[in-house]
Amino acid sequence: MSCFLFADDDETTGKVNIDELYENKKIRDRKQLTIFNKILNRIQNRIRITGRNKRGDKHIWFTVPEYIFGESLYDQGDCIAYIVVKLQENGFLVKYIHPNTIFVSWSNWVPQYVRSEFKKKTGKIMNEKGEITNPHIEEDDVGKDDPNYGLFNQGTGNNATIKKDGRQYMPIDKYKPTGRFVYNPDILEKIEKKVGF
Repeated sequence: MSCFLFADDDETTGKVNIDELYENKKIRDRKQLTIFNKILNRIQNRIRITGRNKRGDKHIWFTVPEYIFGESLYDQGDCIAYIVVKLQENGFLVKYIHPNTIFVSWSNWVPQYVRSEFKKKTGKIMNEKGEITNPHIEEDDVGKDDPNYGLFNQGTGNNATIKKDGRQYMPIDKYKPTGRFVYNPDILEKIEKKVGF
């Protein structure tokens, strides 16, 4: 395209259709998405084959190709990001290794039959990743087992003052030592022997 005007150039007073530009972008994006899905299907087929043939292996390595013969060029970074998100949504553990390798593992997954047996034996509900979940936990019971609960007012959701638990405090002149220390005296003696000059 030239920056000069020539005598034979047609003078057009038409407008550029911006919707047409976006329509072309939409077509290109759909083509890329079909390519991404083809690569995702390759990974899923390899996962199925590995799970069927190599029962001990619960992972695969996959190299995302830079291009596919017969297909238009695509952005490899966008493809890798799309594949990682889709596999993570499916429950796989996915790690990306630069520049184009993806590690996919399903060893963290707890099968449904194991979860149902666990629920029958213990009465507790386990999710797909092996974490114990209990939907009947009340908000008051959430932090009773956690020693850090309430630190920096976490978990309270408001600025209410902390209620005192009704302990009766006594003056220090009535204190009688129990003989229990925070640290074991034997450990302190060993440290003194090692450090002693």
